[in-house]
Amino acid sequence: MFVLLAATLPACAKTETTVEATQAQAMLALLQRCHKGPVPPQDIAQVIALPGTQLIIGQQNISRRITPQQYEAVLTSACKGETAHLNPSEPGARAEKGVKGLTQDVAPSLLWAVENTVALQKRLQTVNQNPDLGKVIPLALNNLPEKIDLSPKLFFVMGGRAGATAFDEGIYIDLLADMWRSRDHSNPMSSQQIVEFFAHETHHIGYGRILDQKRQSLHLTGGQPQAWNFLVDVLMEGSATLLINAHGSWAELESADHIKPDLARLPKLLPEAQSILQQTLSGTMSDQQYQQAASDFLGEGYHATGARLLYVIQEVRGKQGVLRVMDDPRSLLTVYNQCAAEKGEPFRFDPQLAKQMETLGKDH
Repeated sequence: MFVLLAATLPACAKTETTVEATQAQAMLALLQRCHKGPVPPQDIAQVIALPGTQLIIGQQNISRRITPQQYEAVLTSACKGETAHLNPSEPGARAEKGVKGLTQDVAPSLLWAVENTVALQKRLQTVNQNPDLGKVIPLALNNLPEKIDLSPKLFFVMGGRAGATAFDEGIYIDLLADMWRSRDHSNPMSSQQIVEFFAHETHHIGYGRILDQKRQSLHLTGGQPQAWNFLVDVLMEGSATLLINAHGSWAELESADHIKPDLARLPKLLPEAQSILQQTLSGTMSDQQYQQAASDFLGEGYHATGARLLYVIQEVRGKQGVLRVMDDPRSLLTVYNQCAAEKGEPFRFDPQLAKQMETLGKDH
């Protein structure tokens, strides 16, 4: 059943936002000591043991393979003004990529950080004083189709490879990586971008729970789970991108440099989305074939595709229309086609496919 979130947040929802910065503070203190001279190994070990550092290591192990010992070696060498010489922790491409990431991304940023602790100290103070951090949870909640309790684990960290990331154990922004990568050509994340990143990922947590519950009520067979997963990815990224990052404005989305290349690919991505859904419902795609077909949507492809479909719906039926589709993703193609017809959009989904998607998971 569709439940539209009221303007007043439900009493059960927690809106107080706390960002854990212990690791960032500890890493900064360590870097400051490194700048002055030798640091005892136990001081480095204490920083390695912090939850924030474990998140940093865990993030690198999503697609790579590193060990805490390798990360400790990199940090120890950086404290001495050197780049560690590492061997892969195990045979294979993932471990080789892990070494490359540590020595070519993490180590240079740490070496830079040792010489720029004053700037990092100022940056940490600035983000900790961001008065809008309390808007993270309300922003996520106001863009979900149902009431839900959200208590995300948010972190400011320093010393990783990614400027920002999110996974089950927490959502973090790496202040050092962000400053390192923006040092010569741009500014680090603004206060608004920080809030929107945290809200975007918090939205994913809440929407993921809503969709998991919906999935449990469906009887999916054959290739239907693949079709459902593709719909989820499109709506998950598209809704957060359009409603949170672009504030519902297509013009604002088009002005965002990071997604421009994928917006330009929409004439190709939309027919590809249709083809993937048709193939999944035919039941002939292996998991490997599905992953290969969907790989074109990695990066910002899911974001651009979902945002465009939902924007067309928003233009005709408003935000409430978008939230209703989010509540039951199976209606996406049908509702989009109806709105696209009113707006004269050039792309329409095959009507037969749209009907198939509407009945996805229903017992016949």
